[in-house]
Amino acid sequence: MKAIILCAGHGTRLRPLTFYLSKAMVPVAGVPLLERIVVSLRDQGFEQQIIALSWLAEQVQHFFGDGSRLGVQLTYSINTEPSGTAGEVHHLRDMLEGEDHVLVHYGDILTDLDVRGLVGEHRRHEPAATLGLVTGVPVHTGVAHVADDGSVRGFVEKPPLERPTNAAVFALSRRALRFCAPGKDFSHDVFPELIAAGETVRGFVDDDAYWLDVGRLSDLEKANEFFTGANHGH
Repeated sequence: MKAIILCAGHGTRLRPLTFYLSKAMVPVAGVPLLERIVVSLRDQGFEQQIIALSWLAEQVQHFFGDGSRLGVQLTYSINTEPSGTAGEVHHLRDMLEGEDHVLVHYGDILTDLDVRGLVGEHRRHEPAATLGLVTGVPVHTGVAHVADDGSVRGFVEKPPLERPTNAAVFALSRRALRFCAPGKDFSHDVFPELIAAGETVRGFVDDDAYWLDVGRLSDLEKANEFFTGANHGH
């Protein structure tokens, strides 16, 4: 199964770093964000990876080349038009010829989600999509408990979510790819449309996985602390 890493965004939330640097190349504890994702997927058995790029694509291609330095086979899909996450997968559909299933991993998150386990479940049940889900992800704001009379009875700053949360890593069957089109987003469009169409969408929950959004400067700071403190490396 091939893995697609979506790195086509402009990284506007990481400015000023991304004025001249591809978001994929932003260092996390001294290692480019994309390299951490590529190596993590390689270590879980994904040797063929497709990188979806747009802004400053040449930086990524020059640094990673064909992937042999990291022990993987890398190919690139470059789309200069804003297309949405599902639109990016639609754009590279010709590169998926003969593939019955594909893994998609967003390029601005870091996780040790059990991707092998996710793919095993996906192959076993063969739904349209199997979503990787994690628990304990904090919300980005304070949450209030408001009584009927309007009084605030409790307040917790950035509590962890109790319900499983989209890890932005998922497996798709070929029939799910038909729902991908320019301008479409997986979370807003494709997953709800699959469910509405009567397709089976399964969830794979990994309660033990760490999950880091690296889309904002404050998130990047936390990721640097996490990988430096925990001494995660490769």
